[in-house]
Amino acid sequence: MIFRPLALGLACAAILVAPALARADAVDDVVRRYMEVSHIPGAAVAIVRDGKVEKLAGYGVANLEWNGAATPDTPFQIASGTKIFTGVVLMRMVERGEIKLDAPVSDFLPGAPPAWARITVRRLANHTSGLPEGLGLPSSATALDAVAAAMARPLAYEPGAESRYGLTDFVVLTAILEKVSGLSFPDLMAREIFTPLGLKHTGFTMTREQGPVRSAALLPGRASVYGWRDGAQREETYLYPIRTYAGGGLYSSVRDLATVMAAVDQHRLLSAESFRVLTTAMPLNDGKPGDFGVGWTFGVHRGLPVVGHSGGPALSDILYVPSRKLTIITVTNQRRFSPVLSESIADLELPAPPPRPTVADARPEQTARVRRALADALAGKLDGAMFDADKARDTLDYLGDFGQSLLVAVGPVRSLDLLSDQKAADGSVRRSYRVGFERREMVWVAGFLPDGRISELGPGRETD
Repeated sequence: MIFRPLALGLACAAILVAPALARADAVDDVVRRYMEVSHIPGAAVAIVRDGKVEKLAGYGVANLEWNGAATPDTPFQIASGTKIFTGVVLMRMVERGEIKLDAPVSDFLPGAPPAWARITVRRLANHTSGLPEGLGLPSSATALDAVAAAMARPLAYEPGAESRYGLTDFVVLTAILEKVSGLSFPDLMAREIFTPLGLKHTGFTMTREQGPVRSAALLPGRASVYGWRDGAQREETYLYPIRTYAGGGLYSSVRDLATVMAAVDQHRLLSAESFRVLTTAMPLNDGKPGDFGVGWTFGVHRGLPVVGHSGGPALSDILYVPSRKLTIITVTNQRRFSPVLSESIADLELPAPPPRPTVADARPEQTARVRRALADALAGKLDGAMFDADKARDTLDYLGDFGQSLLVAVGPVRSLDLLSDQKAADGSVRRSYRVGFERREMVWVAGFLPDGRISELGPGRETD
């Protein structure tokens, strides 16, 4: 069992953090506001600056059935935030010369088909491999089983042609890491990170399905995961098969996550050069930068480059601002929430950039449709006639579930300003808007077919 028991009981941990929570500050106000509107039972926050932990706090409850307090030492499911750890593990092995990022996967996986010739370790780690998703394997399947299943299928796209977030990449990467190290992935994670840093509240449940029964290791004090649906909380714990642990499934506390990020910031786990590689996007085949580094994501917030990863989609959110040497870590136990908490905390410190200029709105009827669609999605009453059922299928799925949870978090639309307006030769239109919600300003992107139906609607980037 990889997880190490808590050094203190929950009651003692709650007492230890009580003085820090007695004085409410602006961060506490932000967290509690989102907890209220998004029905978040429990949350925890860590702030690291210049490699030093500046704030640790827990809020609410980790479990609604036994009413245990959420503390900085509560293990939360961090889902895809696990890739933060996986990237560090891979780069530590690269530093020691045990593996090369640009080595073809065929060096490690005998029998790789010719189509895999251009797939490298780096392309697995930055989601540009071309490997297919949906392998249809049972939860008991191993990483090598997944490799065999992927080899039997055609590639989904040419390696290096695009960034496409998926799980198969990290399962195949797991097979390679386990072969090179001679360890299971959980034991490799323990060797490279848990043990050197003395993490006490981090580990995997090693959950297995045994017929109708799920069997898992005990993680003392861990938070349960909930989903707010139809006016009630429901437990919604996702099963991460063991083969997927490089991509998601780790439990960790904000204290341990802060320890990891402080060590990364101080170059105690990785050299400065390795961290640069970890957080640098590999160019795609057309020369444009991809969306991922070695497991870490990229973005721009308030005009500043940021890296990190979220998961669940907001069970964890790790946001690192390199120019400020500032890390903000948030975890929650509410699945129906979006990763806006870390950015909202960052907004308390990072100055807002000058507002982008707006453009004249030559098609105000399209703007009106966007406003109505956002209001309908918030209310859970989307009008399908406004959308193209085929092209907007993903949009409708998103707005009917996690998109709605985002809209609940940020509140109703207060303003809608057009930032860009592009019309294609076929008459379709793509527009970006600065949307002033009640609790947050965001960029959203909308697409329209020539007949006016919506083909795309969702959050964009600051540069869209």
